[in-house]
Amino acid sequence: MALLCGIDVGTTHVKAGFFDDGGGCVTSVRRPTPRDLPALVAAVVEALAECAARAGRGPDAIGIAGMAETGVPLDASGRPLTPLLWWNDPRGHEEAAALRGTSPPSAGGDAVAVYARTGRWVDGKAPLAKWLWLRAHEPGVPAAMRWWASVPDAVAYALTGVLRTHETLAARTLAYDVVRGRYDEDLLALAGLSPEQLAPTAGAVEPVGGLTVRVSGVAAGIPVMIAGHDHAVGAWASGVRRPGHVADSMGTAEAVLAPAAHRPDPRTGLALGVTADPSLDGTGTVLVGGLPTSGGMLDWLLGLAPPSDDPRARATAEHAGERGAGRDRYAALPGLLDGVRLPTGVIAEPYLRGRVAPAPDRERRVTMSGIGPEHTFGDLLAAAMEGTCLHTRWTVAELAAVTGAAPERLVVFGGQVRIPLWMRVKAAVSPVPVEVVRADDAVCAGAALIAGQAGGSLGDVPVLPREPQPYDPGLSAAYHSLYERFLTSARRRGHG
Repeated sequence: MALLCGIDVGTTHVKAGFFDDGGGCVTSVRRPTPRDLPALVAAVVEALAECAARAGRGPDAIGIAGMAETGVPLDASGRPLTPLLWWNDPRGHEEAAALRGTSPPSAGGDAVAVYARTGRWVDGKAPLAKWLWLRAHEPGVPAAMRWWASVPDAVAYALTGVLRTHETLAARTLAYDVVRGRYDEDLLALAGLSPEQLAPTAGAVEPVGGLTVRVSGVAAGIPVMIAGHDHAVGAWASGVRRPGHVADSMGTAEAVLAPAAHRPDPRTGLALGVTADPSLDGTGTVLVGGLPTSGGMLDWLLGLAPPSDDPRARATAEHAGERGAGRDRYAALPGLLDGVRLPTGVIAEPYLRGRVAPAPDRERRVTMSGIGPEHTFGDLLAAAMEGTCLHTRWTVAELAAVTGAAPERLVVFGGQVRIPLWMRVKAAVSPVPVEVVRADDAVCAGAALIAGQAGGSLGDVPVLPREPQPYDPGLSAAYHSLYERFLTSARRRGHG
């Protein structure tokens, strides 16, 4: 039996897991994501060694996925010139605003022209915005930069000595022409860079190289692949590969991914706030709408709650805290949600830090209407979950209108699938059947399964097991009017 390794470098955690050739988890390790590259590489190597020790053998191949916009400039020797530059770092937002409003279209500054080339809107989280900031404030860094590497690329480079990237990661730089399939010279020139300073692209099943770094229990020379952007990898492994299938990737942020037969009109894409990313296999387009504060909304509300007086809840939280930072809050959820009746009757707009899509609104903030004395803190938590599900339904409808493909099913994966009430609401609100991927980590498993096809075809990657989420027609009917009220409120300009 093949033993395959998947690595997922996320905003909060870096995860490594060993999986069988059907995606079943043999063992996995999760650690907080370090803030600098040497510590990140050390965490990955330690996690690989720990998985090998638990499994009793090393893997046959390694696949790497992760967040896209976070990266690091490297010098000619491959050493990092700065700590990791994070997608949520505020540096670059002023430069992005200036790029949207002042640069001539011939230089790529017109928002519609940029979207037509890149499939993306001009945003401060993009590496291009960070490079503009460095050029203005720390010019020595871009002057010494030989390479830019997103975190999956940097990890693969540390493991193999070869720098490559995947197109789904390159497209997130805001300097990659998705039409021509290459870096855009004009956009890079705005930051004083050239295409030669960015990693060449490789296919998801094309090995970057063989493992060269020493890892206890892992054989040297096994193939290492960059599977791609985390959402794209999870969606592909979940079987969302053609128009009509839609993926819902749930975590701190939530992404809805809809394969499309063609790219949208740039003005339409900009107005909706969706991105037009390359598909994982490079043959098509995937439209992506996001909710940056899905799990983040719940985290925020849980952070407002005072410590429980219930000794059992405290003991559970302390135990959960030993297993991973931040999980202690979620340990209290079953008790807080016990007795909650659905629908809650509260209309929640889950826009903790603005809305991206549909109808982008950077100033949008959380609102909750319909709260009465009968509602508990648990009701507010459930209302937040309802709000994210209502927003997702809105996103799915808008993506379907653009792609022209009526959704057939919604495939859900991510950490929130472990919360029964959330999945119950998701199925009741969705206009199409919901299928849930119960894998311990769909992105990690997907990266591993992709690694198992080294030198082969992405089409041969097995689909992770999915199960239908039970559908309650009475609850679905009850949410119909709430969805209409949600849309009316969310579309109101100047609200919030």
